Amino acid sequence: MRLLCITDPLTHPHDDATVVLYSRLAADPRFELFHLEVSRVGGAEEVPVLRIPAPLSFQEFRSLASQPTTQARITDFDLVFSRADKPYPPDFLPSLIRHEGKARFVARPSSVLECDVRTFYRRHASAFLAPGLVTRDLTEASRFVRATGSVVAKRNRSYGGKGVSRIWRQGPEWRLQHGRGEAVGAASLEELLESLLAIDPEPWEFVKYLQNVSAGDKRVLVVEGEIYGAFLRMATDGSWINNLTTGGTSLAATVTPTEAAVVQATCGIYHQRGLYALGYDFLMGDSGGWVLSEINASGNIGGYHRVEETSGVPVVPRLLDWLLEFAAR
Repeated sequence: MRLLCITDPLTHPHDDATVVLYSRLAADPRFELFHLEVSRVGGAEEVPVLRIPAPLSFQEFRSLASQPTTQARITDFDLVFSRADKPYPPDFLPSLIRHEGKARFVARPSSVLECDVRTFYRRHASAFLAPGLVTRDLTEASRFVRATGSVVAKRNRSYGGKGVSRIWRQGPEWRLQHGRGEAVGAASLEELLESLLAIDPEPWEFVKYLQNVSAGDKRVLVVEGEIYGAFLRMATDGSWINNLTTGGTSLAATVTPTEAAVVQATCGIYHQRGLYALGYDFLMGDSGGWVLSEINASGNIGGYHRVEETSGVPVVPRLLDWLLEFAAR
């Protein structure tokens, strides 16, 4: 099966899910793996692709952009698997959308554009989420923050804990912390929010800060309605951000009946739109149970090999079998 994977290797850290996936695909004789740089996706009919004939070291993966390429059409491949990290270049998704009627995608680009945003899961899974809203309205945002007291603000298209900030009241002033950075303070909440909204022109999600966040961030992997497993991401320095890309570690985790029910109640909404590989994130709620934090639907989901490492369950082979079966339909 001829599989085209799209990504920018320079956005991936060592032992990242995409680095591992490339090597596992290249080692499997059932696949012919090809690579396309995110920056080379555009309006041209042909794109420069690179054949990946064998597993890669991390340094070899990072240097793919310097290797010689050949020209091909998106439609020359049996399946297209975007592993591009957000935020995308402005023309990335529109360029892929042009090929939807002729190429098969793991995640339909037009649906990624529509559904891999925070307004979508807020609209379809609100019953399972902590209190929150998505807005760019300063008055609406400040009203919610004041009523809630301590919140997390999330950029619309970000990943790996890179687009999150915390806002809380401390004595007479309001505090704002971008990720793991230094907190800044101001007497005016509106002043802090204006500086936050200026970072990104899209709407932001404001959600109640959960006091038990140090219990970790559970990722549940779902492919076309089937739960593949879960693992726990936990900060090693007591931070409120648990993502592995910011220094967290991965631990074994199980999927509870409540989490499975959340998946089954919502995954069909994505699958019917051509979004088949999903990542559900859960945080420990203030009352002690796991609460849905967000649903990742870009197709670029990390963690399959983490489930293998922490549980011993062969999840990556299961994913590769599914790719073959899906492409053959």
